[in-house]
Amino acid sequence: MPSRLRHLKAADYRVMPWKNGGGSTTEIAVDPPGAGVADAFLWRLSLARVERSGPFSPFPGYERSIMLMSGGGMALDFGDHGGARLERPFEPVGFQGEWPTTATLLGGPSEDFNVMTDRARLRHELTVSRPLAPLELPPVPAVAILCCHGRVEVQGLGSQALMSRETLIVDDPGPLVISGPGIAAVVLFQLRS
Repeated sequence: MPSRLRHLKAADYRVMPWKNGGGSTTEIAVDPPGAGVADAFLWRLSLARVERSGPFSPFPGYERSIMLMSGGGMALDFGDHGGARLERPFEPVGFQGEWPTTATLLGGPSEDFNVMTDRARLRHELTVSRPLAPLELPPVPAVAILCCHGRVEVQGLGSQALMSRETLIVDDPGPLVISGPGIAAVVLFQLRS
């Protein structure tokens, strides 16, 4: 089966203000395309601009990963499940969508990258490629690569260059290598068996 590749730019993303006025979400992509947050989506990638402290929306049945992109960071309180601090960019934290989660800003507005997957059907791993340190990816059913900063190259399906805030989503990619002077968020998707 041939690989299916989507190269998305910022103009392709959908920006949605939060109902509580505490920030906004920039949806990079969702599967199925066009699904809303109230729909039963398989996975969703987004960037969130957090303007003030407050609770996260619950997403029961979803696995979540979050990673600080820029700003002062935040402390996450998961209630009985502990907490985590997003103080340094590009360090992923995982948690469950049904956990009661409250974010407290540590030093002004922050931006983070978010991944959500339907736990019953899919699992994901969020990792980061670093400048000038090639990252080899194994074959997986699907991969998403967001260039967070600078420029990265993706080799394996020809050569794809990603500039800052561009995303590459590939179904059945085979092995890939990410390299270059930039930083990329890399999401590996695996089907649940």
